Amino acid sequence: MKDILFGCSKHIARYAYLRRDVENMEKLLKHIEVSSKLIVFSSRNKSNRLEALLYDNQLAFLDIHRFSVFSQLLQKWLIFNTSIESVVKEKGKYDWAKIDAELKEVSLFWLGMDDLNVLGGADTKTSKEITPSAVCPVPVYAIDISKSDVLCKFVDSQLVNSNSDYRYSEGMPEIMQMENELATVYAYSKTFVDFLSKNNFCPSCGGHVIPVELGSRLYCLGDSPYPAAAECKVNLKSNNVQYPRTDPCVIIALSDDTGRVLLGNNSQRHPTTSESIVDEVTGKKVEWKKRFFSCFAGFMEPGETIEHACVREVYEETGLILQEKDISIIESQPWPFPASLMIGCIGTISREEAVDSKINVHLDDELEHVQWFDRAEVAKVVSRKGKGFLSRTETVVEEWFCPPKESVAGRLIDHVVQTNKDPTADNGKF
Repeated sequence: MKDILFGCSKHIARYAYLRRDVENMEKLLKHIEVSSKLIVFSSRNKSNRLEALLYDNQLAFLDIHRFSVFSQLLQKWLIFNTSIESVVKEKGKYDWAKIDAELKEVSLFWLGMDDLNVLGGADTKTSKEITPSAVCPVPVYAIDISKSDVLCKFVDSQLVNSNSDYRYSEGMPEIMQMENELATVYAYSKTFVDFLSKNNFCPSCGGHVIPVELGSRLYCLGDSPYPAAAECKVNLKSNNVQYPRTDPCVIIALSDDTGRVLLGNNSQRHPTTSESIVDEVTGKKVEWKKRFFSCFAGFMEPGETIEHACVREVYEETGLILQEKDISIIESQPWPFPASLMIGCIGTISREEAVDSKINVHLDDELEHVQWFDRAEVAKVVSRKGKGFLSRTETVVEEWFCPPKESVAGRLIDHVVQTNKDPTADNGKF
């Protein structure tokens, strides 16, 4: 099966077990002036959101040795990581004032090694022709420069404003057009630097936290400003507040035993578009509207199983009752907006529930419209082999479309339409 978008992990070897290995850090230091790559993120752009630096509309991989401002910073950061490791190992305290001011302004993370050197440089596209025997592993880093005036000015003046091929990305739709290998690296790196950038103080005692283990976790310095604060509990043992969070979400494609597929429309998240064009069927000018329909999804809550969450979300969004026994778990997808794991499921609504009169979108008012679609029409739309229509008159045409099969939503919809009348029969992976 083709890798799902954001879920291809063939090119970056994470080597997570080496993140606290001082000998590995010293080896990485030697790579800085030879062959290391850097992915740049910043929120100082037109969107004011954390966006990635692109080259020729693809993720940019800067050769660190070509830019002294970055190579010197990376060297300083790696040296700090080697020195702080003994403090972390002994769960000791460290003086925030002793940390270099430049390091406080950035969030840095070592992704691992590009073992096949297939990701290319900033001005090269992904090569699929390099063989393992012909290359050496290349360290890859990610950095958020949003808080650094010096680095933001450098990137703007030396790259973005001086070379038309460089620019910052412009949101989720553009990222989803990337080659999957690059989209996956984007998701991996963005999730980590976003976590590091947003978490500056310990949730237990209020003291400063610093990224350690090459940016893969946070460590509390134990310098709480509150006199009555108890001993910080975060560093006493492994704690989930130290690591980047991944929020589990369930997403489910629904059908009934006649083969129909139930889909929903969220007009706030995906506004209906409209344009005046010539209808190819009638040859007349019409108002052509396009409305987006997809699966049903939502965050899991503490204490829920995946099946429980599916039942709850389906009821909240549609008013229909789904039975746990009619749910199968199919596949998952990392989703870096901002940091979720989409758990893909399919389910069958019983014949008694699958009636229009029972649909109720006003329980949580998240969806504007929920509708049953003929399986053949859904198959045509999800495969991009034809169009689906909600209504058609001489003056107005309303088309509907759904997610592409590169996303877990599109794959679940396709999974449903490709199966038999009971889409949950022996199809689950778990």
